[in-house]
Amino acid sequence: MKETRPKVLALYRGVLELLDEGADVNTIKVSDITAKAGIGKGTAYDYFKSREEIIACALLYDVDQKIEEEKEELLRQEGFSRKVVYAFDWMERRFREQKIFLRVLRLTTEGSGLSSTILEELQRRKKEGCGPLKVLMEMCREGKKRGEIREDIPVSAACIASFANMTAFILYLEKSEQMPEVNTSWMKEFLCKGLLNQLTA
Repeated sequence: MKETRPKVLALYRGVLELLDEGADVNTIKVSDITAKAGIGKGTAYDYFKSREEIIACALLYDVDQKIEEEKEELLRQEGFSRKVVYAFDWMERRFREQKIFLRVLRLTTEGSGLSSTILEELQRRKKEGCGPLKVLMEMCREGKKRGEIREDIPVSAACIASFANMTAFILYLEKSEQMPEVNTSWMKEFLCKGLLNQLTA
């Protein structure tokens, strides 16, 4: 992964710290970010054209970093089914260890709750390649090649189905306190098995 400049990293950390404190992503100001980063407001514009670009890049950077950390272990799992189970387990672990990460992941994947200007910048940046979908596509290609994914299901469709079920699990984890009747283990198994029943040969 390409090395990121220290001041850019400081700006990214500033965005993430503000989100961790409960700030609304749409009302964060450049001055808020630079105050957290410990750098002058004008310095931010040496690296970015707008507030939206800083936020979009910070969100994508955080997701890519966390996924890159786990990607090797995920792809080491034997077979498509084990990879899917590992991915669901990883999301649950991440939620327990660092709830802000799943909020960031959902912002970058769904875009829900983002202003149109931030969403537009995010979509533009994602065209350059974004972690979750790249890794899922790699998983699905391998599963298809090994004959684990049904012949009649295109790789792209398998990738979208995987993405949809995993996003549903993220949404559940974020809202689980409002659904005490639904056990986390049950929901994880329900979504994981449902996905595998749909896709596997």
